[in-house]
Amino acid sequence: MTRTSARLAAIAPSATLAVDSKAKAMKAAGENVIGFGAGEPDFPTPQHIVDAAIAACADPKNHKYSPAGGLLELKQAICDKTLRDSGFAAEPANVLVTCGGKHAVYTAFAALCDPGDEVLCPAPYWTTYPEAITLAGGVPVIIDTDAKSGFQVTIDQLDAAKTDKTKVLLFVSPDNPSGAVYPAEAVKAIGDWAVANGVWVITDEIYEHLTYGAHEFSSMPVLCPDIAEQCIIVNGVAKTYAMTGWRVGYMAAPADFVEKLTEPRHTLSINTCTVSQFAALAALTGPQQEIEARGLRSPWRDHAPHAQRDRRCYLPRAAGSVLLLPRHVRSAWPGNPLSRWHD
Repeated sequence: MTRTSARLAAIAPSATLAVDSKAKAMKAAGENVIGFGAGEPDFPTPQHIVDAAIAACADPKNHKYSPAGGLLELKQAICDKTLRDSGFAAEPANVLVTCGGKHAVYTAFAALCDPGDEVLCPAPYWTTYPEAITLAGGVPVIIDTDAKSGFQVTIDQLDAAKTDKTKVLLFVSPDNPSGAVYPAEAVKAIGDWAVANGVWVITDEIYEHLTYGAHEFSSMPVLCPDIAEQCIIVNGVAKTYAMTGWRVGYMAAPADFVEKLTEPRHTLSINTCTVSQFAALAALTGPQQEIEARGLRSPWRDHAPHAQRDRRCYLPRAAGSVLLLPRHVRSAWPGNPLSRWHD
């Protein structure tokens, strides 16, 4: 008899953390390396957000449990932010606050997947996705994309991958790690495909503000309203506001779905850290100009052409995001999911 469950044993070690640890070890040894592991903004959490957390710490009412689904004022702020930034209209009943974006991702898959249900997962992908699918009991079905398509999945590929066991499509734009930003017409077409085929969509919008040049973020349920009743939006404050350590994420979904999802929180975690929620509230309702001026239009992206000329990195032609792809992943890191699209 094994010491752990088969479900737990099936989870692979985090490739992101492995790469990050390797890069840090090489730097400590004096080597000049660029880490393509954990994604961290290169500026601190804005001061007004930190100040809000300090004020929340000083208030004894915040030393106790808070609502399992999230503070009502934060849920309303998320609704306001979603309408402001993407045009998607939601009510607090549609929102569940989670302990970071990863928690939102896993919770969404756990809520939808019964054992054996298939989830279409375009590659390249963030390494968390297939592990979260597997842990939730689902089966990740990988759909390879390539540089010729701008690392964007096509309707023909979705048709070819779909079976009678397909339950969910994972959709990410802007994408991590390729940086691909799907044009509006492609987002709508994929949403229409999901509606026609009765497939749920989990759309990860965490990188919505990391777009550059002529590229614009598009939210699927805005362009395809019919998908709203079979769509879960996952997002968080980590990337835009440099709050990766504060652990506040959220999802927007049909109200009956959120109601059922809130019940397990009483068993698992009760609530997201109350102080972090007040920090997230300050992030979403505070000044947004500082965020744009802080370097999300990152100057290091301007050096991408130099890296490409040296054949060190690849910037997809459809990329609007800040992400660069190392070319030689296969030889440098055997078995890493990124090697699926090595050029």
